[in-house]
Amino acid sequence: MIVHAPDASAVQMWVAHDFVLSRLRIPEGAPDVSLVGGAVRDALLGVTHGPDVDLVVEGDAIALAREIGRRLGGRVVAHDHFGTARLMFAHGRHVDLVSARRESYSAPGALPDVQPGTLADDLARRDFTVNAIAYRLSGAGRGSLVDPHGGRDDLAARTLRVIRPDSFEEDPSRVVRALRYASRLGFHLDAETATQARVCLATLNLASSRVGDELRRLLHEDSAAGALDIACALGADWPNPDDQRGDRLGAVPGALARPGAPAPPSWALGLGLGLTPERAATAAVPGWARAVALEVRTGVGLATALRSVSRPSEVDAMLRGRSAAEQVGALIGGAEVVAQWWEEWRDCTPEVGGADLVAAGMAPGPAIGRALRAVRCAVLDGHGGDRDAQLRLALAVARARE
Repeated sequence: MIVHAPDASAVQMWVAHDFVLSRLRIPEGAPDVSLVGGAVRDALLGVTHGPDVDLVVEGDAIALAREIGRRLGGRVVAHDHFGTARLMFAHGRHVDLVSARRESYSAPGALPDVQPGTLADDLARRDFTVNAIAYRLSGAGRGSLVDPHGGRDDLAARTLRVIRPDSFEEDPSRVVRALRYASRLGFHLDAETATQARVCLATLNLASSRVGDELRRLLHEDSAAGALDIACALGADWPNPDDQRGDRLGAVPGALARPGAPAPPSWALGLGLGLTPERAATAAVPGWARAVALEVRTGVGLATALRSVSRPSEVDAMLRGRSAAEQVGALIGGAEVVAQWWEEWRDCTPEVGGADLVAAGMAPGPAIGRALRAVRCAVLDGHGGDRDAQLRLALAVARARE
């Protein structure tokens, strides 16, 4: 039974101020449309919601998306098999429309089998009660909340509760989503959901593509460290057991914000810092991300050696040729000198180049490279002198082994 909950003012205000939804006009005679999912949840919580907006259409979502697209000038990307469409706008925002549906799973982790359904069916297929609240944008009950699973009570109690007892069994990726939401929102798992999560985490296959997608989303969030703490408390064996895990994950945003810092994807760095090496190597993420995970761990290990050197040229020799992830890892590992190298020393350019040495009579070859490295070291360490002094030093180094 659908229950229309009172006091939808928070969601009404959010819709009125949203750039896309405030301009959305459902055509006369179109199927009923409801706002669902995270936007409703976050509006009721009074927290900022991201750019994603999900609408359930009790009818043909693709046809409605095309009609709205014509009226608002949006581009439609349709997925006929699932009855979904994404309405994309030039300013970068998008709205996802899905035909109300029922779902069943032939096997754990499999893609769902989909059949047309009602709004009640669509809310019942969702993961957690707090994500199964709808706000009617059109049709009967327009402007009201629909809350058949007690999601508003769980929001008030800051509780994350699965809708069905077999929710994690039919889609194990939901347990990773539970960790992400619990940490981001500061919620706790109710007793039954926590029990089911423990069972699921004990056999969770990180090599599953759907689990890998959720893991990537978890690691992308600022609250990733808290999510992994919850996973450990529930018995998961794949988070990195290092007691510095949380501090290092928390240091990633600050490290990437330093002047001149490279920009490896933060979630891939989190893969290396947050998971055990064995599980990071088998996670269903792109191969480059597994490489970044390995490199950031190598960088953390490099920090001790970097802290033992004092001259800029020594720091430069240790960092030049290192990957971006290794450099970030070294800074996170406690080598503050990495930030100074990024900002002051990395782009140091002596006044003398290879062409100057050739013009001075040097034959092209390894000696020129050796000479230029010596000049760079001298400039970094503050005794390179002017251009003439740099040229003399380069020629002396180059000719020393002739």
